[in-house]
Amino acid sequence: MARAIRQIEKKQLSEEEERAQDLQAIIKQIAENREAIEDTLIILKELHDFGVLDMLKGLLRTREKVGAIAVEQLNQTGMHNIIKNGMSTIQLLSDMDPDQIKAIFNGVNKGLERMTEASNYNENIGMWNLYKSTKDIEVRNSFNAMIQFLSGMGEGLSQKHTS
Repeated sequence: MARAIRQIEKKQLSEEEERAQDLQAIIKQIAENREAIEDTLIILKELHDFGVLDMLKGLLRTREKVGAIAVEQLNQTGMHNIIKNGMSTIQLLSDMDPDQIKAIFNGVNKGLERMTEASNYNENIGMWNLYKSTKDIEVRNSFNAMIQFLSGMGEGLSQKHTS
């Protein structure tokens, strides 16, 4: 019968052998990710050529001063309102349907084009011309859109006051 193993000897690597293994592992990773590393180096070169890396180095060297200035700017009274308004705007945009926004912006764009094509802004329209323009389907569509907008806005304002 075989004798029981009572002591297991682990082979201890020397410091040089550990470094050699580490280097082999790094070289293997570089070889496996060659394309990504080349792309990263191209991006770094472009950032360096553009001066962005120099700016980042300066920012990191003066991070305490920059942080103090940033906190000082954030503590100004108007800044709190700007942050709140920004968050409200983001919330508003997230609640909106992109197709509706696109349709509205297309209408605004077309209206601006028509307005810039108009030859005389100072021309007196008069009540009769204003009345005649209401027979135009585009004008009626715009009036309807504005009335619906104002109605919805009024509904939203009254909900705010009752809440």
